Amino acid sequence: MSKGTVFLTGASGFLGSHIAAKLLTAGYGLRLSFRTQRKSDDFLSFFPESNFQTCIVPDITARGAYGNNLAGCNYVIHCASPYSFKVDNIQKDLIEPAVEGTNEILSAVAATPSVKRVVLTSSFAAIVNPFEGPRPGYTYTEQDWNPITLENVGNNKIFGYLASKKLAEKAAWDFVDAQTSIQNPVSLVTICPPMIFGPAHPAAGISLSHLNESSAQLLAAVKGVNVAPARMPVFADVRDVADIHVASLDQDKVAGSERFIVCGGKYTWLAVQQLAQGQTPTEEAMAQADEYYSIDPSKVETMLEVQWTSLENCVGEFMSTIGL
Repeated sequence: MSKGTVFLTGASGFLGSHIAAKLLTAGYGLRLSFRTQRKSDDFLSFFPESNFQTCIVPDITARGAYGNNLAGCNYVIHCASPYSFKVDNIQKDLIEPAVEGTNEILSAVAATPSVKRVVLTSSFAAIVNPFEGPRPGYTYTEQDWNPITLENVGNNKIFGYLASKKLAEKAAWDFVDAQTSIQNPVSLVTICPPMIFGPAHPAAGISLSHLNESSAQLLAAVKGVNVAPARMPVFADVRDVADIHVASLDQDKVAGSERFIVCGGKYTWLAVQQLAQGQTPTEEAMAQADEYYSIDPSKVETMLEVQWTSLENCVGEFMSTIGL
């Protein structure tokens, strides 16, 4: 018996493909949006026995992008948002897709009475304060927000990404706050992971020439190309993050709106390189991470009973997936 139908954006992506597979295993009905029919066909070829519903949404920022495609859905997981620094126009390539994409899916939610919960893939980028630097001894929690404004961005692509994640999540919370007069308001769960590593799901496509941003950085470290200190030395395994998205739909575990900061542990590129060589990371290698802030994921650990995948297993299974 289905637990209800989930409308999922970004299903063909690194994280979204894992979320889709885990939703299916958990007994949810699925309606997936894709930018093109080819992406839809390629994705569905990995699930030939599954009765997915699909729709094509070429531009998630377009006014009325989703039309009535959410009709009959009980939940929405919005996972589609850019994570790349290879952009020509920060506003059009990073900020607008994140913010307007969120606004459009929420507009569709507002017009769909059957939807009772939205789960938004946000990011630790919406939390971390880049002006404070490494902040050794500081612990970030769900109460923190990065202070970046559009005026700060300029031509800085990293600031552009930080702004995109903060503004998109703020837009979602503004949507929730505006429901004060509604009898049965939609609840919101935002999930803020740091660097996401791990094996790609086959449905997302496994190609060394088309890796997502975090996997490309991980591959460089595995090959010994990138052993400089990581700018954000905290991570979570993609499968753990997907599990958290699915568990966030359970109203017995998450009764109302929540913000979850996610962290499976610390890493350094040098530690990743050592693991790739079959070695145990040295204290010296991991000491680089101790020069940075920490993250407190105790809320999500307690409410959703999360068991984190270790860095060793995360890196090892990533390597197996790509044939190393």
